[in-house]
Amino acid sequence: MINGISIESFIAGFAYGGTTVLVGQPLETLKTLTQVSTTTSPNMLTTAKQLYSTSGIRGFYRGGTPLLLGGGLMRSAQFGFYQSVLPVLDDKFGKRDPQTYWLGCINPHVVAAGWAGGIGRGLVEGPFEMVKVRRQIVSDWKFADVTKGFGVTVFRNSFLFSSFVIYMDVLKQQLARYDMTLSPFFTAGVCLDFAWL
Repeated sequence: MINGISIESFIAGFAYGGTTVLVGQPLETLKTLTQVSTTTSPNMLTTAKQLYSTSGIRGFYRGGTPLLLGGGLMRSAQFGFYQSVLPVLDDKFGKRDPQTYWLGCINPHVVAAGWAGGIGRGLVEGPFEMVKVRRQIVSDWKFADVTKGFGVTVFRNSFLFSSFVIYMDVLKQQLARYDMTLSPFFTAGVCLDFAWL
């Protein structure tokens, strides 16, 4: 940590973001093309065949360059802001006693730091997301368009990331209570799924 900023969290978030784009972009492109298709009942397989025949493998990554860069930056901001804000809240207001947690298990500092992480991600993601979608559907755009949908993106990210870290914190409490551990990948996967519910 340098001057209260969790550099490790920013780096880990950047690595996670880049990997997500490399693995997920082909499906993201197919989803977007299927959504904007004008055929009566588009399906993913037909869309994939058509995309491959017209653009090859590169077509599946169309619009991915902004997110490859932005994906790393947005997840870096998400985890970095969270890990940087949480200790500030604990220092300024004191660590919360679990007896004072909301509903007996929700740490308000985790909630606030989660919102900060979501806002950090949204500030970065909004412009990159708009450019990605425009490139996927091969639509022109101008710089003034980068703020379209910005408020929705920030709110969605704040709500989802805050939910994710709340589930992570509550699960950590419960596992500690029963002296159990789970794989970080399994734990994060389960908590992420619940955040989307």
